[in-house]
Amino acid sequence: MNKILITAYGTMGDVLPYIALGQKMQARGYEVDIAIPKQMHPQAIAAGLKVLKVGHKQINPEEARKTALLWDHWSANIDDLQVKKELNESQTWFDLQKGIDCLLDAAANAKLIVCSPQQAIFAAIVAEKLSIPLVQVIITPALLYQPNNWWRLSQWMRQTKNTTYDRYHLLREKQGLTDSEGWKPYCTYDRLIFAASPYLYSSPPYCLTTNQTGFWFYEQPEWSEWQPGEKLAQFMVAEQKPLVLSFSSQPIRNREEFIAIHVRAVMKLGRRILIQGGWSDFNESHLPAEIDRDLVMFAGFMPQDWLFAHAAAVITHGGIGTIARALRNGCPMLLEPHTYEQCFNAHKVLDWGVGAAMYPEKLTAAGIARVLEKKVLTKSYQQQAQKIKAQIHTESGLDKACNLVETWL
Repeated sequence: MNKILITAYGTMGDVLPYIALGQKMQARGYEVDIAIPKQMHPQAIAAGLKVLKVGHKQINPEEARKTALLWDHWSANIDDLQVKKELNESQTWFDLQKGIDCLLDAAANAKLIVCSPQQAIFAAIVAEKLSIPLVQVIITPALLYQPNNWWRLSQWMRQTKNTTYDRYHLLREKQGLTDSEGWKPYCTYDRLIFAASPYLYSSPPYCLTTNQTGFWFYEQPEWSEWQPGEKLAQFMVAEQKPLVLSFSSQPIRNREEFIAIHVRAVMKLGRRILIQGGWSDFNESHLPAEIDRDLVMFAGFMPQDWLFAHAAAVITHGGIGTIARALRNGCPMLLEPHTYEQCFNAHKVLDWGVGAAMYPEKLTAAGIARVLEKKVLTKSYQQQAQKIKAQIHTESGLDKACNLVETWL
C-alpha cells in the first residue's frame, strides 16, 4: 500500500482541508499519515488518520488569547508595537531543525509528501533527501497572490539575520544535500494545487501551471447525523433567520466592548443573533446588562453547514474557511478583517457582491446596523450568494485533488 504524508500548520481553517484530503485519499486505498498541530488531532483521528506531531510551537485558544495583539495587524501605535516586539521575541514559532527532524521521522516509507506553505521549507528538504515527490497546496488564496507576504518574512526567518535562501541551504547541507541543483524540483509550481473555487479566483500570471481544484471541505462522519438541541432549533429555525457572529480562531482583545457593539447593532434592527464562543471564548458574561437575553444565544462548536444554512448573514473576521462555508450555503457576510490575508479576503467578498467589510478599529453599533441593513441583508446580496452557492456545489475539489496526487505518485 502506498503511504502518503500530509503536513500542515496553522489554525482550524488552515488545517481542516488537509484532513479532508487525507480522508479522501485513505478512502481510495492509500495509507495516510498527517503531521499537524495538536489542537487539530481530534478531527484527524475522527477522520481515521494516523496523527503525528509537528515540530512547532503548538497553537491553542489559551495561547491565542494571551498573544491576541499579534493577531491584529491594524494596530500601529507605539505602545502596541513595543508589546508586539516583546511577544514576537518570546515566541519561537519555528524551530527549523526540529521541524525537519519531525518530518523525517514521519516520512519514513512515504511515497509522496503533501504540505501547506507554512511547512514547505521543511517538506522540500525532506522530500529531496528521500527522493520522493512533493506536492504543495495553497488553501489561503492570499498566499498565492502575494508570494512575498508576511508569513515568508516573519514566520520562516524569525529570530535570524540570514536570508530565507541562505538558511534553507544551510539546513540542506546539514542533511547532506550538497547538489547545487538538487533543490529546484522541490521549489517550483509544477506540483502546486490551488484549493479554491475557479468561479471566484484565477491563478496569477506567474503560476500558470497551477492546478486549481475548487474548495476542499472537511466532513466529520458524525456531522451527517448531527441534530440541534431543542433550544438551538427553536432559536435558529424561525420565520426571520437570526444573524450569526462567528470569529472562529481569531482572538479578540476587548471582548466586552466587541460583543456590546455587535449585539446593540443587531437590536437596532429588531433581530436576533447567535454568537459562537470561538477561540475568544465569547459568553454571556460579556453581554451588556440592558440587552434582552432572549434575543441573544451563545453556542459552542456545531457544523457550519447547518449553522450558515439557517443564518440571515454571518458577521466574521474573514478567514477563508469561514468564507468558503458561508458561500457553500448561500449566506451573505459582513467582514471585519484583522490580518493582512483577511483584508485580501474582504476585498474579494466585496468584488463578488456577497458581503460588506468594515474597519474593525472604528466600529459603532449604528454603523454596523446601517451596513447590515443597507447592504448585507438586501435581496441583491442574497441572490448573489445563492448564485455562488449553486456554482460551488458543481465543484468536486477533493476528487480533482486526489486524481492529481495519484498522477504524481
